[in-house]
Amino acid sequence: MSSSKDTQEEIAASLSSLSKSLKPNTTRIYPSPPSSPPQTKSNVSKARRGFEDELRSSGTGSSVLLTPPTSPPRNTSNLTSKEEKPAENKTQMNASALKTLLGVDNWRCGCPTTKEKPCRIPIPEGNRDQVNSQIESMVTLTQSSPELEAKLDKLATLVNCRYHDCGGPKDSRIESWTTAFPVGDKPVVSVEKQIRKALGHVSTQCIGITKDEISCKGRIGGRKVQNCTKTIDEIVKPEVYLDDAYLDSLLKVLETNMFCRFHMNQQRHKNVEWKSSIMEIRKKADLELVQSIENNAPERLESRAQAPNTQETGSLSTKKSNDLVLHNRGLPTPRNSRSLSLDLDQDPATVWPQAYDTTPFDIIARSDRLADYKSSYYLIRREVTKPLESGDQEDGYVYMYEVEGNKGFVKIGYTGRSIEMRHEEWGFDCNREPKALYPIPSGSAMVVPNARRVEALCHAELDHRRIRIYCRGCLKQHIEWFEISPAEAIAVIQKWSHWMTTRPYQSTRLRSVVKWTLKVEEMRRVRNIDQFMKQISVAAI
Repeated sequence: MSSSKDTQEEIAASLSSLSKSLKPNTTRIYPSPPSSPPQTKSNVSKARRGFEDELRSSGTGSSVLLTPPTSPPRNTSNLTSKEEKPAENKTQMNASALKTLLGVDNWRCGCPTTKEKPCRIPIPEGNRDQVNSQIESMVTLTQSSPELEAKLDKLATLVNCRYHDCGGPKDSRIESWTTAFPVGDKPVVSVEKQIRKALGHVSTQCIGITKDEISCKGRIGGRKVQNCTKTIDEIVKPEVYLDDAYLDSLLKVLETNMFCRFHMNQQRHKNVEWKSSIMEIRKKADLELVQSIENNAPERLESRAQAPNTQETGSLSTKKSNDLVLHNRGLPTPRNSRSLSLDLDQDPATVWPQAYDTTPFDIIARSDRLADYKSSYYLIRREVTKPLESGDQEDGYVYMYEVEGNKGFVKIGYTGRSIEMRHEEWGFDCNREPKALYPIPSGSAMVVPNARRVEALCHAELDHRRIRIYCRGCLKQHIEWFEISPAEAIAVIQKWSHWMTTRPYQSTRLRSVVKWTLKVEEMRRVRNIDQFMKQISVAAI
């Protein structure tokens, strides 16, 4: 009896010592990452299993806890002011400092321009209070905070100018901003995000190599751009990246869609590089998961000790397997549950259908003054009175079209070449099939003097009907689309085309420079813009 008692006391003392070694370092200030090496956690798990085996063999399991007692979490309300204050100072980032770290303290857009310089466009006055409020709401966040990405997305919407508020520029900035925040106690980058980063951003340029051994950089077209996007969206699904055969096939599909028509038969073996990166990501994710399971094993043991009659459903290795499935969103799943049905022997170039995009526009900005046509008068006056630039002086054609799936929106443009050719270019770049609305037929188009200026005047008059869209085919914004009926838009085109045939501009020589400026009589008419607009409308009928 005495020997049994001594054994219990010895084991209890060992467990108490182990419990102390497991307690968090209360002097560490959040959000510094844990400094303990990972292998220590594994050793702790082995030590616990050793103690449990010893308990079972000694027959004292009913009188001694199977797991070391855990200390209750520290209640911050019980902390003294002396303890609490320094923790607050280091946990919370100062809002002013955060604003500087994010590069918005000068109230400029700040996104990198094409020349790699910060954009200098001011943040709208009306957004500044919201920016301050948004910054304040993020001072306690870390890269581990699940709400960080959504808050940064909202901040980018408030801060970024109209040239950088969507697509690649916005995504890149959010990614850059994220690194300004502390890592946090549990830094987690999802497998999906890691794979997307490994595959890189989708580009409109060909990855082929020319005969001169330089990058092609020719356009691959909107359809292939969208195919790349759809393929990546499939690859990042666990049911794909966990299935080697399926993953290999889709990586070939991705690479195939990155070549232009001149380099379709080339192979850059990018799929091999991508596969290697994804395998490393998978390996790392599985290792982290196993470590997490090891860390949580003592809690499972304690739970089973408190409920000894509960039937054991599987070994720890089985639980690891189940947890891996949960970690990967319930995978692996049968192939027939995937959103894309793929024949593994299929030609990668034929996996995605050869079809135009008919989805609704991704509208970034939309006018809220559709009926206020006079709000555009100042733009019309400014455009009319500007001297003609060299590009404005060329003759050409003004056209209008719509695309399937977006009734009620029309695009107005101009070209110095044939309208059919321009439509083909738009169809290739944006993967939307133009349906001609003006002129009809397009072969009946009449040459218009100063065609680019006519287009600009049409856009100015319809500014109150303008929409701004992000095109997922050419990966650019389009601002030449208007929410208006075809009949109303045609009347606007015909009005300005007719006015331009009256030759309202004249040449003026200033030393060696010739300028084309608005005639004096036209300048007088424009002073009364309302009457001027009525006059040219009547004249065009």
